[in-house]
Amino acid sequence: MKFSKIPGQLLLAAVSMMMFFSSCKKDEVIPPVYPVEGLWVGKYGSGTSTPTSGYSMVVEAGGKITVADGDNITTSSKATGTWVLTGNVFTATYTYTTAGGSTFSIKADWSNSGTMTNGTYGSGSSPTGAGTWFMNRVN
Repeated sequence: MKFSKIPGQLLLAAVSMMMFFSSCKKDEVIPPVYPVEGLWVGKYGSGTSTPTSGYSMVVEAGGKITVADGDNITTSSKATGTWVLTGNVFTATYTYTTAGGSTFSIKADWSNSGTMTNGTYGSGSSPTGAGTWFMNRVN
């Protein structure tokens, strides 16, 4: 069968259907990917308590971190220290500049979707033993 013998209406219908079905294809939604660097806000809890106290941190490039014991990084007591991301495990150690200079270590599962979950913290160099925490990336 030659194309010249296909009725014009049939050819127009075929082309229209091809355009309709190709235009109905749904666009794929790509979720945002967040680097570990940025402002994080969440909650912590002592011992086995559910995390309800404010907790925030600024993770900077080069392994520097600023941590606050409240949900507002600018008005809460601050600590500074260092962090490392190994695979999807985030760890950090920081020391408060006030309150006797206490040092804490933390550990959590990091996701590039903007969450840190299953977080634990402890005194000194141990990231366990004192409580749990979680955070969400703000920016």
